[in-house]
This record gives sequence, C-alpha cells and structure tokens, in this order.
Amino acid sequence: MNAAQIHLALNHAPLFLSLIGGLLLILAIVRKNDLLTSISLFMLVAAALFTAPVFLTGEGTEEMVEKTIGVNEMAIESHEDMAKIALIVIIITGVLALGGLLLRKKASFAKTLLPVVVLFSLASFGTMAQTAHLGGLIRHTELQSGNVTGGQENGKEQENEEAEKMSPAVNPTDSTGQLQKKNKDEEDD
Repeated sequence: MNAAQIHLALNHAPLFLSLIGGLLLILAIVRKNDLLTSISLFMLVAAALFTAPVFLTGEGTEEMVEKTIGVNEMAIESHEDMAKIALIVIIITGVLALGGLLLRKKASFAKTLLPVVVLFSLASFGTMAQTAHLGGLIRHTELQSGNVTGGQENGKEQENEEAEKMSPAVNPTDSTGQLQKKNKDEEDD
C-alpha cells in the first residue's frame, strides 16, 4: 500500500470514532454506566491513535496528487491547515480520554473530567468533519462551487466556450456555408 491508499483507507476512522465515542459518553454519563463510559473512552483513544497514520500519510498523498489534472492545489493547502488543527484537538481528546480511563475509579475526578472529554470529542468530530470536507474538495469537483480548479476551468465554463465557438457571432457562416451579413444596413448597400 502507498501513502494515498493508507490515507484514504483510514481517514474516516477518527471522524466516526470521535462522534460515536462522544455520543456514547453522553449516554454513559446520563445512565451512569461504567461499561459504556469505558467503551466510549477507548473509542476516543482509538480515534486519536488512528489520526497519527492519517496525518503522517498526508504529505505523501499530497506529493502523489498535486500535479494531477483537476486537483485543486488551494484545497490541498486548506485541507492541510485544517488537518493540523484537527490533529491537536483530537490528541487533546485522546489524552483526556486516556486520563479518564486511568482515573475512572475516582468519582470526583471523573465527574469533572468526563464532561470536558465530551466537549473535546465533539470538537474533534467538528474539526475532523471540516478536514474531511476540505479533503473532498481536492479531487471531487462536484463539491466545488464554480471555482477554477488546478489550472483547469470547470465544466460549465468549458461548455460555454464550446457553445460560443459554434454560435453565429463567432462562426459567421449560416447553415448553407455562406457568410452572414453583420447587420441590416450592410444588406441595403
């Protein structure tokens, strides 16, 4: 497997682990369920761990795709900048979740730590979702809104140019191959 394959195979794991882990932790807090608390905290630690290979393969993936036709280089930079923020947030979440696992027997500490972990898990999901969205803009032109991508014009602009080439204003011959007169005054002369 190359960097791009690893990046694409693993990039959704931290996103969904942080969301599901955070939602399970909310449920665990409401139900005061120690098993759900442990499962959710393990999921959040796993989300942080999965983020490492995703982030580390990002640069290799960029090198592979940045010169490809249709790739939006500005989107690559935005994706990379957001990935750095998401990495920091999800590492903090993972460390807090690990602390929650190690200190879950201390009720007073867990009572204050778990809501903080919930907030960071939701922040992790939000930053990872934005990172994923920006990553999708790199190659998926259907997600882009009329931006010029990778030095190539989008399909609608290309269609307009092709239509102009075929229109009488650009091609002054009529269907019989005869030159059309530019205006009525020229016909009268």
